[in-house]
Amino acid sequence: MLIHKDIPMNHKGQDFFVGDIHGEYDLLLTTLTQCQFNFECDRLFSVGDLVDRGSNSIACLALLHEPWFFAVRGNHEEMLLADEDSELARIHRSAGGEWFFQCSLLEQHRLRMLVEEYCPFAFTIESKFGSIGVCHANAPHHWSALQNATVDDIALLQDCAWSTKQYQQVKQGKLFNISGVKFVVHGHVNCARVTTNLNQLWIDTLMRTRRLTVLSAQQAYMVTA
Repeated sequence: MLIHKDIPMNHKGQDFFVGDIHGEYDLLLTTLTQCQFNFECDRLFSVGDLVDRGSNSIACLALLHEPWFFAVRGNHEEMLLADEDSELARIHRSAGGEWFFQCSLLEQHRLRMLVEEYCPFAFTIESKFGSIGVCHANAPHHWSALQNATVDDIALLQDCAWSTKQYQQVKQGKLFNISGVKFVVHGHVNCARVTTNLNQLWIDTLMRTRRLTVLSAQQAYMVTA
């Protein structure tokens, strides 16, 4: 299981972050064009949930082969990886995952291996603004806990992929800092607009607005500075 990956600084272009894509491959490419994304030197970091609900989850997963595209594991990837007879797989079917069960067993295996190989629970990205964290849902209050996590840290990893606790706390007016990182970018919560804690951003706007939020590292830094 791939838990955390360090990403070196991009010295050639810009880094961008995109909210939950959910199979909306064409919308993603349209949005990147609007953002003047340079496929030769820029990088795009997904906050997870590449799959389900939209019309082309397979094409979204195929992006993992592209040198400019990176994605952490979201709860929908967790459901895709679940055993076929599990309760989580049953939930997956009703949460937009029926496409996956229409694939052959060989194709299902290939897609699972793709997620396992390329999608850790978290990235730490070096940038001129400082270290940037990316994970789908909750972040530990000390980012190093996730950087040093092992497969035995089950509760931490489950929070990282599934929990909305921190987002709910922020919506209630409780603010707190994630130490050990300049800021952290999340998805998962179906927000109508970019929502911020002191140094966290939630950018999952697709379900509420039918628009994908794409922010450059500079834009994200300015929001949290």
